[in-house]
Amino acid sequence: MTVICIGSPKGGVGKTTTSAHLAYGLRRSGYRVIAIDFDSQNALRLHFGIPLNDRRGFVESASYSEDWSSLAIPIADNLSVLPYGHPSRQLKQRFEADLMKPDFLRQRLASLQKTPGTIVIIDLPPGESNALESATNLADLRLTVLLPDSASMALLPRVENNEFYPGTVPMNSRHGFVLNQVDPQRRLNSEICAFIEHRHKDSLLGLIHRDEAVTEANATQKSVFEGSPGSLAAKDFNTFVSNVMRELLSIEKPDGPTVA
Repeated sequence: MTVICIGSPKGGVGKTTTSAHLAYGLRRSGYRVIAIDFDSQNALRLHFGIPLNDRRGFVESASYSEDWSSLAIPIADNLSVLPYGHPSRQLKQRFEADLMKPDFLRQRLASLQKTPGTIVIIDLPPGESNALESATNLADLRLTVLLPDSASMALLPRVENNEFYPGTVPMNSRHGFVLNQVDPQRRLNSEICAFIEHRHKDSLLGLIHRDEAVTEANATQKSVFEGSPGSLAAKDFNTFVSNVMRELLSIEKPDGPTVA
């Protein structure tokens, strides 16, 4: 099993949209993918066509169930999602506490590996959290999503200086950046993109342009691959998925990743 964590020190950067499109893209490339929403906003499910009034979620049962595969909602062949759900305050607090217990998350993620080479994508809440602390300790690949704006750049040093992710992250855990909502028509935006491309050339895995196709896809609970396959955003996400696949193939694990 391969674990990919997607996070950001800043909210509102498109982290969940990125998580969903990576899941769709890897599944389209033949991988078995399970996406898990650790963000209490519970928005990841909406990208997979789950109705707004569907209250199913894994957190309310997470502490009591050791087999999280029973909590996954099938979306398509080789694609499932575990929404955060609507747990009570008490259940949410227990889950947050359990995340800090040794092996709690490791054992439950292991229950999802019914097929060798399974890829688990974890959509983390923005900023620091127990989920960030626990999940990134198991991550084979960490992806940090930022915007080409001054607010994101103010937080960039925390990521670069290893102050955002916990110091217990495995030595062989890889890291990459995703720059979202790129707009060449805006000077500051363009200058920040050039700066990041120069500074983190080898680790910049995704550069996603601002595109109405993304907004329209989100509104219809689809991916741009389905809603606007010829769009610039679809092209950008395809490149991003290819770059992630390249990273995955360089990760040496006993079980893969392998194409289903």
